[in-house]
Amino acid sequence: MMTGEAESRLASTLRLFLAGLLTVLLLFPIYWMAQTSILPTSSILSRNPDLLPRLADINLSAFEALVRQYPVARWFLNSAVITVGSAVLSTFCATLAGYSLSRFKSRTASGIAFVLLLGRVLPGTLLVLPYFVLFRWAGILDTHTAVILANASMIIPFATFMMKNYFDDVPRELDEAAKVDGCSAMTALWFVVLPIAKPGIAATVAFAATASWVDLLFARTLLLSAENWTVPVGIASLIGEVQTSWNQLMAAGVLSVLPVFAVYWFAQPYLIGGMTSGAVKG
Repeated sequence: MMTGEAESRLASTLRLFLAGLLTVLLLFPIYWMAQTSILPTSSILSRNPDLLPRLADINLSAFEALVRQYPVARWFLNSAVITVGSAVLSTFCATLAGYSLSRFKSRTASGIAFVLLLGRVLPGTLLVLPYFVLFRWAGILDTHTAVILANASMIIPFATFMMKNYFDDVPRELDEAAKVDGCSAMTALWFVVLPIAKPGIAATVAFAATASWVDLLFARTLLLSAENWTVPVGIASLIGEVQTSWNQLMAAGVLSVLPVFAVYWFAQPYLIGGMTSGAVKG
């Protein structure tokens, strides 16, 4: 018969095993993409591909050919501009909206929250055509501004509720104490609430940046000129009707995920802090 300590150790071992198994399953597609990018075409199209690549087959020719044949640097620059613009605009709007919904309770606020939820439910495919007509009428079609506004419209509803949840965890007494000391609502938000809500802001920035970086629908529809293409649009153009260079396609995929890893790597301390912020509440 197992003792309580033995049962606890067995449960801990099972949790670690399941966590390791889940990690392997989630990371395997990324591993296979990276492996395909460094192998020659003959190995990629083999009927019995090796799980581990042979050292003699490894080379970076796909990366060299990709950079030499396609304007990869321009794709990354366009994606960076759109991602930064979308993340800044979405985080700014979501922070103010989330703070308002958290602190000011009224029927109007409830109605605004319902409209935001409704906007989140609408799919991008339903909005892209009206956006195309609207931006052409406004004269900003085929510009980064059009994609930034379209991305922000899809990100802000969800990001607003992310920020609202973080603001709900900040005690209202801090706002009231700041107001007693002479702060307005905005200065109390800036000097008192936002420093405490840094994990929420980091999570919102990471979410907005990732959603903008991987966007294909709006970028493919609203950017008509090849010089304005983003990374997802450029990668999609590598898929030919007759033939596709799979190692170059996977090389582009590897390069495209590196900025996402960097964002989450630097935001990791804030994200972990945000996830555990409510764990010690009494």
